Amino acid sequence: MTDFLAAILAFPTVLFTIPLGVVVGYWLTVIVGAVGIDVLDGDVGGALEGGAKGAVEGGAKAALEGHSHGSFLDVLGFGGVPTTVSVSFVVFLSWLLSLAVGRPLQTLLGALPGVLVTGGLAALCLGVGAVLAGFAVRPLRPLFAVQQAPRRAELMGRVCVVASGRVDGRFGHATVEDGGAGLILNIVCDKANELKRGEKALILAYDATRDAYEVEPVDWLLPQEIEHLKDPLTAAAMARDRVRTR
Repeated sequence: MTDFLAAILAFPTVLFTIPLGVVVGYWLTVIVGAVGIDVLDGDVGGALEGGAKGAVEGGAKAALEGHSHGSFLDVLGFGGVPTTVSVSFVVFLSWLLSLAVGRPLQTLLGALPGVLVTGGLAALCLGVGAVLAGFAVRPLRPLFAVQQAPRRAELMGRVCVVASGRVDGRFGHATVEDGGAGLILNIVCDKANELKRGEKALILAYDATRDAYEVEPVDWLLPQEIEHLKDPLTAAAMARDRVRTR
């Protein structure tokens, strides 16, 4: 353990150890934030699942605000990938390379000035790490493809999947498939229900006062009404009818 600490705190590895700590802290914050939602909801059993999902979905969506742009970055393979994800890969791979080859190369080049060797190794690890990171993130591009979010009216009559431990008149979360990473919605249901994580609900209307979508369990629909869900227009009309007749 002492040797490992000495290695990661030695030059040039320490130049990447500090940024790596920042990167790890960022992603831990993303995971802990997602877990916290489930714990506060009382769904401790799904907390770890929610944390992992939050890291992939919630963290990725937050990072979408900073995509890597530019022809040079596209050549390296970072085009279409959030900057936070790209930087995380570059920092980690550069740190790993520095840790693996830093000390042997310093011993081999011991005759040269220490500052020159340290600076050269840091630049070499950063360059090779960036190239390797470009190859590593390329398969992830489809995860970050920007999709046109459906308008609120287009969600009426859609089926969502409950993501919280309960749904009542004041609280609830659900996901809706949109052809991309999916949408996370605030949902409410004023009637007594048994909705919980993983169950399906029908989106009826949007309540601007509560900034949430009103839903009801799909199980409450009649068999012929369930058939209507296959057609978006018919499903939307059915949702409007159910709102009027409540």
